[in-house]
Formats: sequence, structure tokens, C-alpha cells
Amino acid sequence: MKTPISLFVLPFVLITTLSFGQNFIAKKHSDQFIKNCIIEVFQDKSEVVFDTSSRRYELIKHFFKNQISVEYRPEYKGKKFESTNTLNLNSKNNSNLQRDESYNPNMFNPLKYNISMNPVKEQMYRIGESDYIMIISQSK
Repeated sequence: MKTPISLFVLPFVLITTLSFGQNFIAKKHSDQFIKNCIIEVFQDKSEVVFDTSSRRYELIKHFFKNQISVEYRPEYKGKKFESTNTLNLNSKNNSNLQRDESYNPNMFNPLKYNISMNPVKEQMYRIGESDYIMIISQSK
């Protein structure tokens, strides 16, 4: 009798765990979104990034598409992560940049912050005082 019950319970547990256990915010960054982020940070100097003789645009695009993710992790409340509030802004070309106090997936621009795009090990930052964690993985 235990076998038929476990045949029903095991799939239910797996489906529930996979459905509700993921807090990953899947954000597919379009090329246009990435370009807008570059322009917001670099302003008049953005042509240097888009210069075809430079690899800067390809590196930034790779960063957005392969290395950065944001997860909603309320269980991390109270845990000590460096906050984006403590990071320097990349305001050299745009003195009007402001920190994100909360996470908006349609507006969040990680290029605004002085973070390593090629960390030696995975880096995690709390976005403002929110429960969103920005994770930057090593380049592959």
C-alpha cells in the first residue's frame, strides 16, 4: 500500500517545490534596454562604448545577459549584505544619477553602481533597503 501513495505524494512535493521555491526574477535584458542603461550612465561619452573597434559594448552586453541576476529573497532580511546604498555611483559622466531605493525590473540599471563586472568570486548586494538581492557571478 505504501507504493501507490508515494507515487502520488512524490510528484506533488516535487511540483510544489519547483513552483513555489524559486525566487529568481527572470529578467531578459533586451539589447535596447542595455543600450539605454549605457546611455544613462555614460551620457555624451556613450559613443566610446558603442565604438565598433572597442569590445566594451560586447562586454557590457555579456554582463547583462550572463552574469547578473536579481532574486527576491525575503528570508535574507537581517542578513548582512553590502547595500547598493553604500556603493559609489558611476557619476563621472552623469552627475544626476541617483540610487535605487527599491527594485523596479523595468528601470534597474546596475551600471550606475561601482561594481566589478568581472568579480573573482560571486558578489551579492542588497538593492537599497529592499528584499531584492543582486547577484553578480564570475564571467564564463
